[in-house]
Amino acid sequence: MEGSIRLKMDGTDTRLKPEELLLNDLYIDPVGYQVKKGKTEIDLTVKEFDLLYLFVQNRGKVVKRADVLKVIATANMMDEDGAINVMICRLRKKLEDNPHRPRRLVSVRGLGYRLREQIG
Repeated sequence: MEGSIRLKMDGTDTRLKPEELLLNDLYIDPVGYQVKKGKTEIDLTVKEFDLLYLFVQNRGKVVKRADVLKVIATANMMDEDGAINVMICRLRKKLEDNPHRPRRLVSVRGLGYRLREQIG
């Protein structure tokens, strides 16, 4: 399977590998555990990356808090709701232009979170 076509500013194209993802200005390479926002590389922990990848795989759909917990859970976790909130907050700080008014990773009241396919 051939990768998606990305056009550079000069009109030439680059090919994404099938496993690489491009969502708006986010580039995600799940093999290399690499994320870029625009041209800036974002330093994510493994759990943050795995959580972002879960959202990207389900972009546009609600990801329930229980599914978030499955990704971030540790053996000695006491406060599950607090852990989810902290992890979402960390991701927003790294992905959003204004993490206090998220436009990319939004809350869906009473259910979970949604990564918007289009921001704007």
